[in-house]
Amino acid sequence: MAEARGKAVSGVEGYRRRSIAVPVFEANRMPILQLLSLTVPIFLLIGLGGVSVRAGFVTESQIDGLAAFVLQFALPALVLGALAGQDLGRTFDWRYVAAYGAGSLLAFSTAFSVLRFGLKRSLSAAAIGGMGGAASNTGFIGYPVTLLAFGPLALTAMPLNMMVENILIIPLGLALAEAGSQNGASLGQTLATTARRLMRTPLILAILLGVLLSLLRLPIPGVVATAIDMLAKASAPCALFVIGGTIATLRIPGSISGVAAEAGSIVACKLLLHPLAVGAAFFLIGGADPEMEKIGIVLASVSMITVYPIFGARYGVGGVSSTVLVTATAIGFFTITAALGIALG
Repeated sequence: MAEARGKAVSGVEGYRRRSIAVPVFEANRMPILQLLSLTVPIFLLIGLGGVSVRAGFVTESQIDGLAAFVLQFALPALVLGALAGQDLGRTFDWRYVAAYGAGSLLAFSTAFSVLRFGLKRSLSAAAIGGMGGAASNTGFIGYPVTLLAFGPLALTAMPLNMMVENILIIPLGLALAEAGSQNGASLGQTLATTARRLMRTPLILAILLGVLLSLLRLPIPGVVATAIDMLAKASAPCALFVIGGTIATLRIPGSISGVAAEAGSIVACKLLLHPLAVGAAFFLIGGADPEMEKIGIVLASVSMITVYPIFGARYGVGGVSSTVLVTATAIGFFTITAALGIALG
């Protein structure tokens, strides 16, 4: 993170010239063992969180507290430092944002349509399913993986992806879900209510403040920057531990067959369609940094956001959402490894 606060350097070579504390694997026939060295540590930390909860070393309430720390402090600090440390006038790539947004919207629309019109689910259930099919776990899984694989360039892509997820996909899903659960409220009113709620969340505030500091070229004072950097460094390991602990506390429905079609559709859209749609959008729109495109496809291959079952429970589909998260996280090991193999070799 300290390097990101230095002089912004445009292009991939500029990033690779910086001194970094993580290994960057060159894209030349990456052996399977190197691929596994990127993904296995991530899932080992997830597994450690799950085992710790199951064994009673960590309680469910402690996982909730750690999750709150990550969501309210560590992850916003990571995003704030990444954005404030960049010259967005040079590093912001509208083609990347447009392509990732378009691919995400296609995945959202497909999951929503399959659930709403194919499986005849309610508007709220279909909206939550659409969110699950298009909102990647960028901060908790995607960023640690891409940081190991691509180095500091991941700090440029990660906030851009979070803008798409937190300003487009998640608000759209919540607005449609609210429209399906509140009689008499128009879509416009629901969107406004959702926007007001999101504007009070630390992650959105961190995005806005980071963009403002970058555009105004205002440096973060040294002492404050050090504190932000310390918080940011805690985000990845704590987040991965939280994912494992969260999965261990989920209540999976007794009869999986009743939700198999719904859960399978969402998982397929998230892990297969989403990266394919993002890759196709990069190809059609063109002009984005090739290395950034690779990061975007890898991030799209990641399972959905950790709080997905919480959103699902709010609209009566908590059991399905829990099943989806557990399944997607397990299968995600293979989709992430495959995406990295294609991107790097």
